Amino acid sequence: MKRKIFTMLLALSTALTSPGLLDGTSIANAETKAQPVFQPGVAEFIQGNYLGHASELPDANESLEVLKEYMRLKGSPMELEGFQSLSKTFPESRHARVGLAMAYYNEFKATGDKKFAELALQEELAAANIGLKNDKVLYVSLIKQMALDAGQPEAAEKWMKHVLSKNPDDYETLVNYSQLLKATKHADKAEKHLQHAINVRPAGNIDAHVEYAELLLDAGRYEEALLNTILIGESAYYLDFLHGYALEKLGRGEEAKEFYARAEDYSANFPFPERFMIQDSALQTNLSFEGMASIEVANPATTNLSWVTTCEAGGETIGAMRQVAWSVRQRVNRGSTYVNGSTCLYTTNSGATMNDKYANVICQSSQYSGVKCDSAKNVYSCTNANARTSTSNTVAYDVYNGLVPDPYTLYCPTGTPTSTSKCTAACSGATSNTTSFKATTPHSFLAYAHGPLWGCAINAGAVCGNGGSDNYFDYNN
Repeated sequence: MKRKIFTMLLALSTALTSPGLLDGTSIANAETKAQPVFQPGVAEFIQGNYLGHASELPDANESLEVLKEYMRLKGSPMELEGFQSLSKTFPESRHARVGLAMAYYNEFKATGDKKFAELALQEELAAANIGLKNDKVLYVSLIKQMALDAGQPEAAEKWMKHVLSKNPDDYETLVNYSQLLKATKHADKAEKHLQHAINVRPAGNIDAHVEYAELLLDAGRYEEALLNTILIGESAYYLDFLHGYALEKLGRGEEAKEFYARAEDYSANFPFPERFMIQDSALQTNLSFEGMASIEVANPATTNLSWVTTCEAGGETIGAMRQVAWSVRQRVNRGSTYVNGSTCLYTTNSGATMNDKYANVICQSSQYSGVKCDSAKNVYSCTNANARTSTSNTVAYDVYNGLVPDPYTLYCPTGTPTSTSKCTAACSGATSNTTSFKATTPHSFLAYAHGPLWGCAINAGAVCGNGGSDNYFDYNN
């Protein structure tokens, strides 16, 4: 099928969104699915803030008034009281309810008082159920965590069962449900859902494989763990390590050495769990593990890059996640972008080291609104419920080192693409973290359409060319 080019969401006189902002809808379905309807003024308002993210798009019943108040209250000193009032006035507003849920959850994290976790879970479930009425499966990972914090895992389990009864192949729900079951000592049930998740997973997403491998290794089922393999051409350094661990446990040291070697550099960026460190192992000497007294993370830039990738595109396709990471890499290596003689995208990529440059770009104001940065310009969490995973870590590592091409152009810093699939190809050359190609015209990797901010509107469409739903994803920059 000929590739469709999706265009940015522009200020329209109608109350429809751009065809680009589809919530996980494939191009084939895009031609038949009715576009979501916004209340007057909402389409214009969500340009330039994270309500433009696919997972955050307002529902048809949410007014401009409630959304403006939602944005005003988030993170404010009056957050809790404000959202209590807003949700009481607009009980059917998903954003009012999720705003109150997060306000309660912030209180829980600040005080440790479980009653706030219980209230947060109650409101998060209310918001998620509003989403289900609009055919959106949202907030799955946060519901899992809130339920565990509240000591009410059965509430999350009941909700996830309901979701899977209607959407049995929903990957995010399957993975999070299995994590919930593992946390509550129901590994047998978790295994079943992980096997299903592996069968329906998006290309490149290795999280279900990792969860399943860990489950098998924790149970001492080493031979079975070795059968848990990914597709040819996919990156899975942590899974390579887990296979090496299984081989060493089976006494197959020479084979284990090969798998460990593949994961060695990656572990310096993303240390492995302590429970997989084998006492006095001569084979694991060059690997890094969490909690090691001598450990010093080799590259904070990759950690920040993983955070921004999951904050902006967690739950999206592998091509979409690479696109976020590549947009950061381009800004770090190219700086501000000039189009027709004027600054179209102003980037703060200053710094003596690559770590400094990445921190400044990722934490630059009004760029990646999905991230929360501390005073040292390190990302510590997302504004949404997303968290770093093995997949986002792998994407960050691959993009930082130039091991996978820019999904928009198939450009490789060194070597050539291994295939014509822009979303999943690798690069044949050596690693490189400093080269980015020069473009004479703006592309989707450069900026969101922020005409008022930068004086130019940039079409961010067709970021991947395989005809899948990742032909468009939305991120704020």
